[in-house]
Amino acid sequence: MIFSIFSPVFFENSFGQQQISPHRQWKQSADPDTLVCKQDHLLLQKSNGNPACVLPSTYLKLIQRGYGNYDASIMSKRPAMMYTLMQNMVSNQNIMYHWHEMMQKNPRIMMDTVDDWVSQMKDNPVLLKNMLGPMTSDPQLREMMIDTMKNNHHMENSLKMNSQWMDSVHHPMINSEMDQRMHHSTCSWCPDYQMSISEESFTGFDYDGIINMMHNMWTNSGISKDMNKIMLQNPSHMANMSEQMMEPMLNAIMDDEDLRQRMIDLLLEHQDFMNTVRHENIETEN
Repeated sequence: MIFSIFSPVFFENSFGQQQISPHRQWKQSADPDTLVCKQDHLLLQKSNGNPACVLPSTYLKLIQRGYGNYDASIMSKRPAMMYTLMQNMVSNQNIMYHWHEMMQKNPRIMMDTVDDWVSQMKDNPVLLKNMLGPMTSDPQLREMMIDTMKNNHHMENSLKMNSQWMDSVHHPMINSEMDQRMHHSTCSWCPDYQMSISEESFTGFDYDGIINMMHNMWTNSGISKDMNKIMLQNPSHMANMSEQMMEPMLNAIMDDEDLRQRMIDLLLEHQDFMNTVRHENIETEN
């Protein structure tokens, strides 16, 4: 029953070893800036106006179900708490599905996001690997990736002028079983991830609470940049995100000359990917 799950006892148990609950702190001072939660717990304003300290997963469920509200002023004064919230959001497939969907419908947010991705990947090459790794390692994503590459004229021209690439795509295909062993033992840039779509339905998803939280984050440039970095650092998230919006993700890389060349170099090291593009008629047009 909903009543038993979200009863006062539930909230009080969330405080663990905390000596004074947020509700008691609130009664003593009525100043939200003075409220303290124990480590790894988030401060939430419940729908009735009272504060509570809850685990990140509970925080998201309460907002999603309309039992609490995201408060930007509370989080802006607690950076560590905000970072914990963003990490848990990125790991939540339900919420991020809607985040990606909303982002695709908002050209300005999409453009700002991909521009920020490019900037961060140029500063940190590992982030480029995190984006490409899941795409190249999964057969279905790999096929989608190849189609996207063929439709990008910057990438097409770069590949035609790259002698190493053109030689490689016409080499005999490496034995698949042998290649699989080589791939797992030598491909240092391929991150580990688990590609799984949540079986949870999106029923009961409260759009108002979650969308309000997303818009608050999008309008804060500092939070947006942190969120983009957390997304790039999470290969499992990038794998699921690739299914929804691979084209804008890859085009952001391929339209940048520096990242495009890094991408080609990484793909040449990935035998599974190169086996897929071999004999795919990627030839120069005379």
